[in-house]
Amino acid sequence: MPKFVFKLQPLLNIKTQMEDSLKNELGKATQKLEDEKRVLKGIELEQETIINEINIKSTHGVLVEKLKEYSTYISFLKDKANLQKENINLAQNNVDKYREQLIKVVQEKKILEKLKEKQYQEFLKDQMKEEQKLNDEIVSYKYTDKLTGDGNG
Repeated sequence: MPKFVFKLQPLLNIKTQMEDSLKNELGKATQKLEDEKRVLKGIELEQETIINEINIKSTHGVLVEKLKEYSTYISFLKDKANLQKENINLAQNNVDKYREQLIKVVQEKKILEKLKEKQYQEFLKDQMKEEQKLNDEIVSYKYTDKLTGDGNG
């Protein structure tokens, strides 16, 4: 019995490798996005802490010089937070890019898998026909041999 051979198997193998690679890259990109979000949370927490510190100190009296320092630092933290938000947007775009690529490769792989399954079913069907044909020939031969006799006697 001949063995089933899917002619597009190398392409299916490549799509599987691409899927694995993209899953890995998507995981890394997602981790990077989460790291960037954590950095932003840290900046925002530091901002909050400084603002609370100013509020507490201002009730007890604070030098104008010290308020200017706090104001400058808060301004610096706001700029840093804005820059971090840009980093988050870039990381999110990267995650989206890998996700779209992964979806496309998975769809292509599914198409190839369905084609392989369809061809395999066709192969099995053809094998059944060949087997049936062979069985019919054997039965026909035996029947013909019986009708004509053994010839030996």
